[in-house]
Amino acid sequence: MTIDPNFEKNPSQISGIGTIPAVFGLLEIPSTPGPHHAVIILYGIAGWRPSYALLAKAYSDSGFVSLVLDYFAITGKGTTDAERQTMWPQWQAMVRNAGLVLKNHPASKDQPVGLIGYSMGAYLAVSVASSMPGIKAVVDFFGGVRPETINNDLINLPPLLILHGDEDKVVPVSNAYALKNAVTARGGQVEMHIYRNEQHAFNAAWSSNYSQSASADSFHKTIAFLRRQLI
Repeated sequence: MTIDPNFEKNPSQISGIGTIPAVFGLLEIPSTPGPHHAVIILYGIAGWRPSYALLAKAYSDSGFVSLVLDYFAITGKGTTDAERQTMWPQWQAMVRNAGLVLKNHPASKDQPVGLIGYSMGAYLAVSVASSMPGIKAVVDFFGGVRPETINNDLINLPPLLILHGDEDKVVPVSNAYALKNAVTARGGQVEMHIYRNEQHAFNAAWSSNYSQSASADSFHKTIAFLRRQLI
């Protein structure tokens, strides 16, 4: 993934009047003729960072209409788990509305969509994927599934790719194995890659845990998985 230090964009409202909740984010469209398959990218608990604009561009350069969703735009990100729990349904609703935006956008009209989540965003992706008919793949970067909603969340879950570091101290790798086992027990399809000696946010350039090799490898694995599943 090539990074242009001069590339800088910020999220804005991309849904039309009457969409509740409104969809906020950053949309990148491939330069080649469409329509194209699409991805929705869900950031982690820290929220928006300029690097997500680079990530959206990297996915669009790989041929996907790419939407980084700013799901904190209306609610804020919360300061406690209890507060975030009350916000969760609004975040899920924005993800669903983002799927409708992509379904109706000329560049991705009626095309399959993948969800890519990072940490808390991965939990959000897993929680909403089964309730979105157009979602055909989910990528979970160092996330998991909420135990209290596991039965509903994993019913008919689309094919799932799990990418996790075995030294993760924020979301232990046991969460990845638990998710994999829960999905396969319900007849779902899972691919998983555990990165040895890697910690949380191993692909985040702003993190002290950043690993160039794991970041590059996980990006290529994600692209290959999406190209197989979004058909």
